Amino acid sequence: MEHLNLILKKIPRLIMGFIIIAFGTNMTRYSGLGLNPWGTLHEGISIVTGISFGRVTQLTGVAVLLLSLFIKLYPGIGTILNMFFIGFFVDLIDKLGIIPRVDMISGKMLYLLLGMFLFNFGVYIYMSGRLGAGPRDGLMVGLVRLTGKPVSIVRPAMEFTVIALGILLGGTFGIGTIINAFGGGYMLNFIFKHFNYDPSINKNIALARAVKEPA
Repeated sequence: MEHLNLILKKIPRLIMGFIIIAFGTNMTRYSGLGLNPWGTLHEGISIVTGISFGRVTQLTGVAVLLLSLFIKLYPGIGTILNMFFIGFFVDLIDKLGIIPRVDMISGKMLYLLLGMFLFNFGVYIYMSGRLGAGPRDGLMVGLVRLTGKPVSIVRPAMEFTVIALGILLGGTFGIGTIINAFGGGYMLNFIFKHFNYDPSINKNIALARAVKEPA
């Protein structure tokens, strides 16, 4: 029961990280300067299918998780919860209308930059719990291990690919999308280094290990 107890103690940290990411995602959306790269893809899929933005976030997570299995990156409890809760909180915050809208360009830039920071800080918060990275972040970590390249290189390469797909599907694209693609990886890398966190070190509690552990 040791691993199970440890997981239960870390669940609040996971949820806090997911809520912070959801706030960051919506602030970026409300800036009107362009979504973050994955947001562009999610919106494009949402436009084509008519499925809500948050639900598309969940379904895309499942698809990316399946892709990650091909590079032998196996899910943890954080991976599974990530797929459900981030999309859930994005839709909930949007429906509650708790983030005021802004019209001035200075306010839009503030929303963009603050949204970027919150998104990446939320990623650190939940990943540092070592319960497994979310599907998209897990794929990033897997590629960092495979290539030996830092997050500041791997993440932008991933995200420019995602942007291209999103644009083809009709997703929102703007200066904010480019800033996110170029700056998001460096911001996340800075946060990781500031808190002395190395995502490539495999100290995660595997989901299978926790489930199979004898009582």
